[in-house]
Amino acid sequence: MADSYAQRLARLDPAGFLLPPAARRLCLLTGQSDFTTSALPADKRAFLDAVAPADVVMTPVGFPWHADFAAPAAGAVPIALASLRNARQWLWARGHPVYRAGLAASVGTLLARTGRRLFLVTGSCGIDLLADALAHLPAQGPEIWAAVVGPAGRLPPAGRLAGMLVVQGRGDIWSRALWRGAVDVRPRCGHLDYYTDDATRAAIAAFFAGARR
Repeated sequence: MADSYAQRLARLDPAGFLLPPAARRLCLLTGQSDFTTSALPADKRAFLDAVAPADVVMTPVGFPWHADFAAPAAGAVPIALASLRNARQWLWARGHPVYRAGLAASVGTLLARTGRRLFLVTGSCGIDLLADALAHLPAQGPEIWAAVVGPAGRLPPAGRLAGMLVVQGRGDIWSRALWRGAVDVRPRCGHLDYYTDDATRAAIAAFFAGARR
């Protein structure tokens, strides 16, 4: 599974990225619960709509933001299987060279096509994927303002983010076990509840609005 998925990432046609040039962009970076699609479910689309600054281009699909993964999911992924797949990507970002190369290439394309400021929401192992990609990319490109929800993994390299807001639910046992960084906001929710949580939406909307000044 790791090899086939990693090879698919590494071979993505640059023309297929759903990332038209934009001065300011908002997108979501999480692990893929379904290795065939990154189409965003309704709750995540609504979440991005709620936190988006007025003048950004919002990317309508998740990582790797490519047309090859844009088709709607065939059905809901069981929670246990989704968790296993995210755990695999967390591991691959530490020890699978082809996967790491594909990850860095996708994030590099995102940065190259964003001119001034990238508003990024990372979920769960998404912060770990970002950290690994940035460690393999030149320190240039747009400002990155990251709203980190339910983080599981490493901090990005020092100096690579213009701002970071960390949201960790009081009932999120996974993030509490897998995150050693600071926490800014502690809403009353668990690991699967951030995208429908009013306090999380309000905190991230305010964070992004402040970054625009």
